[in-house]
Amino acid sequence: MIVCLCANVSERELVATITAGAATVKEVGRRCGAGAGCGACKPLIRACLSRCRAVAVQEEAAVVASVVITAPVSV
Repeated sequence: MIVCLCANVSERELVATITAGAATVKEVGRRCGAGAGCGACKPLIRACLSRCRAVAVQEEAAVVASVVITAPVSV
């Protein structure tokens, strides 16, 4: 799905840009062009940023849980 018509940025490219470190709409615009034109896609970019943050938090929690569970206990 195309998220930004002005810059022809797909949802896949947007997620890749966010995963690579873009944390704000402005950073996304600098990195891939989405949101830097007319601005109609900014709500979609914000929603994608939120979803990616939520996934990252869940993944981090899973890693922490697996480390805690598998860590040997010293007595």
